[in-house]
Amino acid sequence: MNVPFTLEKPELEAEFVKEAAKEKMVQLKGHRSVGGMRASTYNAMPLAGVEKLFAFMKDFQAKHA
Repeated sequence: MNVPFTLEKPELEAEFVKEAAKEKMVQLKGHRSVGGMRASTYNAMPLAGVEKLFAFMKDFQAKHA
């Protein structure tokens, strides 16, 4: 399943993708015709991976509020 989401400030999308890659979370950039972000949870993504993404998202939000 793909989980699409957007950032409150679209101008931060490139930074979000760059910072996520530093944490070994890749391919979060959304489809080129739609934009936004997209997290793929195919192939039985473990709960720990989802929790890591959620924690990263909360931290990113706090830094850019």
